[in-house]
Amino acid sequence: NKSKGGVDMGDHPPITPCRAAGPHELSGDMGRIYDLVVRHFIASVSHDAVWRSTRVKLELDTLGDQGKFTISGKKLSSPGFLAIVLYKQYGDEAGDSKDGEDDEEERELPNFTEGEEIPLFTSSSGSSRVAVAPGVPTWATLDVKERMTTPPTHLTESELISLMEKHGIGTDASIPTHIENILKRNYSELIPGRKLCPSKLGLVLAQGYHLIDDSLVLPKIRSDIEGECNKIAKGLADKCEVIKKAIDIFEGKFDFFVKNINKMDILFGSSFSQLQDIGTPFTRCGLTRRYLMYINGPPPRLYNKYTETVYPLPAGGVIKQWTGRKCSAPDCNFELCLYSVGAPPRTFPLCPYCFNHPQKEWGKIPGEDEFSNEVPEDSVDREDEAKERKFRRLGGRSLILECPHPDGHPLIEDLTVSPDPDSDGVLILDPHFGPKWRLCSTRDPTIVHLPKEVHKVTILDRTEDVLGCHYMQIEFDAEKSPLEDGKVKYTSCFPTDDLMQNLVRVHRGSERLNASGRGRGGRGGRGGRGGRGGRGKRGGKGGRRGY
Repeated sequence: NKSKGGVDMGDHPPITPCRAAGPHELSGDMGRIYDLVVRHFIASVSHDAVWRSTRVKLELDTLGDQGKFTISGKKLSSPGFLAIVLYKQYGDEAGDSKDGEDDEEERELPNFTEGEEIPLFTSSSGSSRVAVAPGVPTWATLDVKERMTTPPTHLTESELISLMEKHGIGTDASIPTHIENILKRNYSELIPGRKLCPSKLGLVLAQGYHLIDDSLVLPKIRSDIEGECNKIAKGLADKCEVIKKAIDIFEGKFDFFVKNINKMDILFGSSFSQLQDIGTPFTRCGLTRRYLMYINGPPPRLYNKYTETVYPLPAGGVIKQWTGRKCSAPDCNFELCLYSVGAPPRTFPLCPYCFNHPQKEWGKIPGEDEFSNEVPEDSVDREDEAKERKFRRLGGRSLILECPHPDGHPLIEDLTVSPDPDSDGVLILDPHFGPKWRLCSTRDPTIVHLPKEVHKVTILDRTEDVLGCHYMQIEFDAEKSPLEDGKVKYTSCFPTDDLMQNLVRVHRGSERLNASGRGRGGRGGRGGRGGRGGRGKRGGKGGRRGY
């Protein structure tokens, strides 16, 4: 079938099937995706579906002007592309009825002749919905329907893309990014049917922009700038002149917006609850001993409603309450929570205060680039850097897929039992402390499972002189102890302990959490010894490299 034409947007061609694939070649989701692509491609060059639609007008003389009724029906004459694209039905793209009349039902009507009189049937059962019966003799019933006008539904992604293209907003490369951004920033949410429903935040922002300067949310300015950029690409406009014009426009709008920002504050104040009215008590503040309120976010954060202090928390994992334990860092005393990340999850202790106020001597700050890891010497500069870090994290830029504290933090040092030979991190004892005892890497998605026979593990104050890691006292079940003479207690320096390294099982997982309800669990790796001469940590090199 000949194409109906279109507009060349300069993007790449659509996905086109290159060869046939048999059922034995593709299976599962791959087979379903291939079937969808092929059917859509063949349907795009197939003939239109043809329906024969019939509408008959009937009049009752005794009712006068109110006695006008209609009956309609349709019948498929040629299926066309519908025979190939099985997921589409008649009217899928037609939208709501434009003239307000009843939708057609797929049925065959009897033959009518103009001026024909049809007897009216009265049902003794009280049913008022009876179709016009084909055949001889022909009779009919009346059916009165009451309906209300309904507002249009939310835009689908495809409808939004069409409108953006119509108004010249974005390019084929940037339009998906724009849609992704409004979803990430919670201006709208994706609801069933791939429809975009504006959130309360998005509505208030749009209302505020309309109230102050509606051109900031209407498509004209953006469309004009996109048009000027296209002229630059075609050599019809000067780049410097276009940039200067755009800067002048937005500079004036920025100044005007700043002068009228109080209108936006009024909208937000009347539309959103204050932080002290939401959230749940979570952990105690180390400064006031008051409970901090947990705000799920995004971004997740703790809020002290008495001092109006906000403590951003790491994003990318799951935050849970612990058992009232307090941070061991000097002058901190904040209650700790747990931060789990990865699949299977690795769990680390998390101090809200230390996460937002890292110290230089603790080492590299997780989730920060090299520049941000430079902790200033001056106290004023350190305070400014802490504020800047808080702003970044409040803006949602605190994705942490590892231990949220540096390896030199007292919390991490107290749990460290070995350097990690596969990364620049360390292995710490899982803070759940059993019954399934394991070691977790702070910088790598690696978990070392201790044998099932282990009943209890205690970290001793004693540390290894070269590596600086703690010794462990391990207690085995009396009936399953692998020790000689049935002993149950064993003191281990894990990096140099051949016995324990032969008993452990190593599993390398993923940095990200599995999506809820999806995915399959993987199998753990096998334990075993590595060679000698691995990397040391804190104090020099030496010792044996574990597993």
